[in-house]
Amino acid sequence: MPQGRTALVQGEMRALKPCVLRRNHSREQYGVAASCLEELRSKACDILGIDESLTPVTLVLAEDGTIVDDDDYFLCLPSNTKFVALASNEKWTYSSSDGGTAWISQESFDADETDSGAGPTWKNVARQLRGDLASIVLLSEEHLQRSAVRVWSQVCSGGCPGRGGAGR
Repeated sequence: MPQGRTALVQGEMRALKPCVLRRNHSREQYGVAASCLEELRSKACDILGIDESLTPVTLVLAEDGTIVDDDDYFLCLPSNTKFVALASNEKWTYSSSDGGTAWISQESFDADETDSGAGPTWKNVARQLRGDLASIVLLSEEHLQRSAVRVWSQVCSGGCPGRGGAGR
């Protein structure tokens, strides 16, 4: 969709945001453009065949299940953000839809329970980067360093030069 497309919403012009929609546990995705959450919900019901009896529909980020229920937050999301439309009786569950090309597996997220404290954990940072590598510019130096050390230690477990492993 060309940049700069707009729609009239409640008396004001709003830019259309390209988004990707799917149902929970489905690999079939649909590209749509919406200017607000209500329009995206409506299109989700129409395109994905969600019956009126299963409303209200909750829109969540496909990458981590974050509920998106605020128009301002929706407008801050990057173009082509992937959403899962959940009918009233559904709960989000993680589903890898990248065909096995992810650089970090769900198992590595589940295995790490050592992160604690304030700020994003390394696995949240990894999920964010996996979804949009360009978001690396938004990381603080501290979070980037902690994430890099964590990933490096997993990649090199026991055999990297300079890290006390077998390669030393």
